Amino acid sequence: MKTMKKYLFFAAAITVMASCTSDTLVNGDSEYLVNGGDANQIVFSTSTAGQTRGDIYGSAAADLLGNNFYVMGTKGTEAETSPSPDVVFDNYLVHYGINTAGTTESNTANWEYVGIVPGTTTGCEDNVKLSSLDRQTIKYWDYSAPQYDFLAFSTGTYAAVSGSSTASTNIGVTAMKSGTDLASSGVAYTFDLPSVSALKSTYITDITEVVKANYGKEVQLRFKNLGSKVRIALYETVPGYSIQAGSVKFYTVDGTTGFTTDDKGTPANLISENTSSFASKGTVEVYFPNVGTNNEGNDNYDKAAATVTAGAGDTKKSFGNLATDKYVTAEGSEAAGSLYLGRTLPTATFAGDKNAAFYETVFPVSTAYPLTLRVDYTLVPIDGAPEKITVLGAKAVVPSAYTKWLPNYAYTYVFKISDNTNGWTDPAGAVDGLFPITFDAVVAEATDAQDEQSTVTTVATPSITTYQQGHTYETNEYDNDGEKLYVQVMDNNLVPAVLVGTGSSSLYKLNTTTSESTNRSLLYALSDANATEAKVMDVLENQSAVDGGTGAITGRNNLVITPNTTNINNTVTSIKKGVDDNDITVAAGEAAEIAITALSEGTYAYVYDYTAAAKTTRDIYQPIITSTSSPIGANGKFYVAVSDLSTYDVGIDSDASHYSTAGAPNAAYIYFSVTTNGGATKTYSFVSVDGKDAIPAGLLAYPVSSLTAVADNTANAADNTIYFDKYTRNNGKYAVKVIKVVD
Repeated sequence: MKTMKKYLFFAAAITVMASCTSDTLVNGDSEYLVNGGDANQIVFSTSTAGQTRGDIYGSAAADLLGNNFYVMGTKGTEAETSPSPDVVFDNYLVHYGINTAGTTESNTANWEYVGIVPGTTTGCEDNVKLSSLDRQTIKYWDYSAPQYDFLAFSTGTYAAVSGSSTASTNIGVTAMKSGTDLASSGVAYTFDLPSVSALKSTYITDITEVVKANYGKEVQLRFKNLGSKVRIALYETVPGYSIQAGSVKFYTVDGTTGFTTDDKGTPANLISENTSSFASKGTVEVYFPNVGTNNEGNDNYDKAAATVTAGAGDTKKSFGNLATDKYVTAEGSEAAGSLYLGRTLPTATFAGDKNAAFYETVFPVSTAYPLTLRVDYTLVPIDGAPEKITVLGAKAVVPSAYTKWLPNYAYTYVFKISDNTNGWTDPAGAVDGLFPITFDAVVAEATDAQDEQSTVTTVATPSITTYQQGHTYETNEYDNDGEKLYVQVMDNNLVPAVLVGTGSSSLYKLNTTTSESTNRSLLYALSDANATEAKVMDVLENQSAVDGGTGAITGRNNLVITPNTTNINNTVTSIKKGVDDNDITVAAGEAAEIAITALSEGTYAYVYDYTAAAKTTRDIYQPIITSTSSPIGANGKFYVAVSDLSTYDVGIDSDASHYSTAGAPNAAYIYFSVTTNGGATKTYSFVSVDGKDAIPAGLLAYPVSSLTAVADNTANAADNTIYFDKYTRNNGKYAVKVIKVVD
């Protein structure tokens, strides 16, 4: 019987670039081809993972890979802490040649490895030899081995040189390790990258495991780009206002007040606390943190990770100007033909180059730091009025848990301008804060649907970030059929005792209690589906009534917020299923977990109480508008008859007991102005002195003790009578994030 030759084929259809072939192989008579037994030939095929969730094959893939890649392949029994130990392919260089498939027994898809000599083979002179062996020979499947493991990398259109890069067109590389050297604490191989452009040209693979049942089939190698991709977008939801195109200015430094024109401009910028967070060149160490049979149950089993040592970097990253074609048109009575910032999350206005889907390629980040957005913008009313409000220095901080960038993942940060924000409208920066306006920052990773990371960060002080795996900027709501929802709260340069750690932009500790022994981290259900952060804040600070049974709070704005204490856990130590299904480890109290699957469809608010000391409260009386004979007296209503005021009307009130010693209003009184209209008839009008440091002259001080409460709906409004709502104001400090949940 004639013995049939068997060969190991490396058919890699990954990304195609300039061809690099050996003429000695075309006729199939290479000295490196050897006879085999009945073993099936080993064949490789590849793809490159696209960040639009579509893979690239054939010559298009080869173009991206520069027509070459290096491969390490081992076989044998996998150990508890390392992959197979016996080397089969020792850093072999594999090349793509157009129309060469089938010309040798080791080439079925235009990729060849047999006989290739890095640095000398025609067309392959720019690639360094990494193998410890003197030649590259054909390989066969060994059916006595239980499995094979493969990993590979490519420097694309850049020349691969040994060690450090000596020119801008080179990428320095080291040989891939194998076996125990690939354990979780080791470095598999390194790149010395001279630029972001070189980073864009570099591709790596995870470990591809082939078990005996798949011997004889093509080995599918799936390359992914070493770089990460990041983009920025903004939108606004301020009731009654829009943001003019061209009015948004981004800061390049994160300070407090007194910014100069040099600190801001039109390009969108993210700012880091670390001086080299945004690397422009550097050394990248590729490693495999979860290999070996001990880690088979981990979500990132056999997956590559990267550590970057920046050779040069910056604290800021520019993403370009907001794209004109991503603005929206006028609404309401705004000027026709004008453009405005997007008004919904799906219509957010992106910065940068639309031809690149607005992404900027950046070096991966293994040691993450908080990222800050600082921005100015101008609000214009939709009713057509000429009024404008310019907000300066508004700030959002995204926690470091969501700023670790992995190779070949895409991240989208969308900032929402709403009605509860920081910043100032005083150009001198003397008054910090604006009510309303907030930002949401959405972080979306776009490699695979199950790996998506989406965070929402309020631009407020403090900033609140919410995260649920699978939630992207393309949708507005969180899904109660999805993963759990997580919350983190950033300091924004406040320094109360409840912070975790020290320094600027620290995380708040969520599992502590206030001075009143109540949880700082709370979840409320809202009675109004359209309630905003500002309305919830007003309920917390100005309460009309509290239900002693349910704990529901009714605000002076009639919004009711009901606590939901059973579905929030403030003591978790990990955020489940982050990027690539990896859990994100956090210290106890750094994150709160919301059991969103237990929530019914509706609108909720996460509230963090960061009041430093015990709260103080005072009663506030607010006139209500009534019509004659209409029922009055819902809980908390009080009234005073005008005819009774004459008792207190003794001209200009000069009684010192009616005023506090500091000149501020005495809480025991409410105040009225008195006019005669030129005759004997007097008109009394309520005057609010709340928050004033001094009382205007000539007011009537009416004692609160003389107000008469009206039982619910037991009386009708009468002429010449002023009715009041009574509510309780406290000096608590709250951070609020509205969360909408859908089925």
